[in-house]
Amino acid sequence: MMKNMMLRLPMRFLTVLILLVCAGAATGEELVIIANPDLPGSSLDAKGLQRIYMGKQTRWSNDEAIVPVMLKAGPVHEAFVEAYLDRSPHRFVTYWRQMIFTGKGTPPRSFASEEELVAFVAATPGSVGYASATTDMQSVKILPVSPD
Repeated sequence: MMKNMMLRLPMRFLTVLILLVCAGAATGEELVIIANPDLPGSSLDAKGLQRIYMGKQTRWSNDEAIVPVMLKAGPVHEAFVEAYLDRSPHRFVTYWRQMIFTGKGTPPRSFASEEELVAFVAATPGSVGYASATTDMQSVKILPVSPD
C-alpha cells in the first residue's frame, strides 16, 4: 500500500507537469496568476490558491475579501483548473453546483476573455485571477505560486 502511495505522488506531479507543458504548447503561452496591484504580499502557495478557488478561503491576511475570477472556458482555463485545482473542468463545475445547491458558497465570477478578466482584476480590490503570459498585464500584479 505504501509503495502505491509513493508511486502516485510522482505520477501526480508528472501529470500536472505534463498538463502545464501541453497547455502551454496548445495555447503557445504560459499561465500566470494575477492580482489587484494593491494586494499585500508578493506570492501565493499552491494550497492557498486551491482553497481560494474552492471557496474555502474568503479573506486575505489583511482581512480584505478575496474576489476570485476565472475564464469561462478554453485551454488556459482548463490548464489552470487541472494544474492548480487538481480537478477536471467538469468536476470543478460539479463541485460548485453542489456548493450552490447546499447554500455553501458562490463560484468565482467568470469572464469570456482574458482582457476582460485582467481589467476586472486591475479595478477590483482583493481580486485574483489568471491569464496567459502574453496577455497585457501592466495594470495588475503577477503572483508567483510556490509549491506546498
